[in-house]
Amino acid sequence: MLELYTSEPNTFFFKPLIALAEKRATYTSRYFDAAGLEQFAGGFPGDLESTLQLEREGPLLVHDGTVIASSFFMLEYISEAIPGPSLVPADAYDAYRARAWGQYLGANLGSSVPVLGAAKYLQPHLDTLDSSEVDERIAAIEPVERRTGWLALRNGTYTAAYLQAVSDRLAAPVARVEKALREGPWLAGPAFSVADIDANPMLCVLPDLTPGVVNRDATPRIAEYLERVAARESVREALRTARTDHPERQFVPGVEASRWG
Repeated sequence: MLELYTSEPNTFFFKPLIALAEKRATYTSRYFDAAGLEQFAGGFPGDLESTLQLEREGPLLVHDGTVIASSFFMLEYISEAIPGPSLVPADAYDAYRARAWGQYLGANLGSSVPVLGAAKYLQPHLDTLDSSEVDERIAAIEPVERRTGWLALRNGTYTAAYLQAVSDRLAAPVARVEKALREGPWLAGPAFSVADIDANPMLCVLPDLTPGVVNRDATPRIAEYLERVAARESVREALRTARTDHPERQFVPGVEASRWG
């Protein structure tokens, strides 16, 4: 049995939805409101690895009782374990490049995009809820690594200077992706692969979050790339799982705030 515990199709949650659609896989979707902290409710599946996953918050894939966490690892698992076309490039060097992109963008976009999105959309959302209830629920989050990301939304960490520093760190990874797309249509070889499934959900929100960094004039290759990826049926199918009018505005905290200290 294949189950995907997921929220709105954005950032980390978007990735496995695209991969499963590319595979045309049959699975049971277990939707939860990540912005409402439903992932911390009793009975939510998990194990030590999933509670300490690199991204702190994200989807969980449960395959015959085994829990798979961390979105890039999940994409590789889907490629290998689920029937259908491989999502990892067949060429050994291209497969290496796909994994290298996953590591690089995970450490860069994966640590900064959630901060910017949470500051713009999640923080104001939490401010509309009962303050004491929200603080009580955050205080109960375990482990502390996950709690810290949520506390940053409440304790004054997200200053203008802090967010500017996070935004500034996008310059290098964005430039690297733009350069790669000048050399070929996809990030890891001649075909759409896990590298693109991993990168697109983090890149596609940047024209909104940081319009001065990603736009048609500054990053024409990325702009064209995002249009091509958005046109894929698997991406459209993933977006049809949304339960809100604006899934692109649904964010959860990422790595702990101390990373940007």
